[in-house]
Amino acid sequence: MRDKDAVNASLLICEMFAYYRTRGISLLDRLEELYREFGYCLNTLYSFEFEGSAGFARMQEIMAEFRKGIDAIGPKKVKCVLDYREGLDGLPKSDVLKYLLEDDCSVVVRPSGTEPKLKTYISVSAATKEDARELEKQMAEAMKSYFR
Repeated sequence: MRDKDAVNASLLICEMFAYYRTRGISLLDRLEELYREFGYCLNTLYSFEFEGSAGFARMQEIMAEFRKGIDAIGPKKVKCVLDYREGLDGLPKSDVLKYLLEDDCSVVVRPSGTEPKLKTYISVSAATKEDARELEKQMAEAMKSYFR
């Protein structure tokens, strides 16, 4: 059976287009209004490869180092760490760490379930797209230093 989510999403986009058109607003104009009201959010994914048994051992070392704790990622201080190793909030056990940072930013670190990679998901919030990109760049550089 084919997934129908894209069909439903397309319908919703058409409805939004029609609704805002009756008000003389484009979807891009509305998106820019939302950015001004709530700020700009940016989400990125980085993957770091570790081949062979030595790579697997290195991935385990890196996760252990993260579990020892860090105070900040780039310019953002860590407010809380969620460790899913024993399961959390009804979710099953998983080798996943989520760092909740100040100013509605976060970073998730986890090994891939299918490849010899560690994955890092960075989510930032800032007043503008430019500020979000600069903040994400700083946080990405900070995270990359852990994988060297």
